[in-house]
Amino acid sequence: MKLNWQKKEIVSLDITDQRISDFLFQEGSLTRFIQERCDGNFSIELLTESWCSPISDEIEFLSLPSDEITFLRESRLKCDTQTLVYARTVIPGKTLSGKNKKLTELGTTPLGDILFNDEMTYRTDMRYTKITIDCELHSKATKDSNITSELWGRQSLFYSDHQPLLVTEIFLPAILECNKN
Repeated sequence: MKLNWQKKEIVSLDITDQRISDFLFQEGSLTRFIQERCDGNFSIELLTESWCSPISDEIEFLSLPSDEITFLRESRLKCDTQTLVYARTVIPGKTLSGKNKKLTELGTTPLGDILFNDEMTYRTDMRYTKITIDCELHSKATKDSNITSELWGRQSLFYSDHQPLLVTEIFLPAILECNKN
């Protein structure tokens, strides 16, 4: 199923719970923002770091040939045992040269620590959507859970050394309880 990614101004009209807006529209490092609000131990659970085919939305947003293999990093951002965010980073092969080679070996190091601490890396487009239960991203985000509700997600296009990488973050219901001030 094709998702209807939109700009903040459009999506914000559909959001009724301010708690999700705080996370969804946060523009700095999401990892750092969650760490500040998590009333427990923050961790990253690495699901995969491997080469594979991106999904159709990712191919389109990155303007890739349909048969291109990209580097994929999937992880879960957690507070104690609660999964708050499913994160998916797609990195085209051309992006992984020079200093960007390290992006294939992050393990449980937050990607935000790299992206937001590099003066030569910047974010351009951010777009948002509601992810329905019949969507492939919903299945990936909720694997090993019984979540049957729609989820909010966002995609950010970053450029590091003038080369693109796409970060998708899917917010799970437990994020609403992450509100330490």
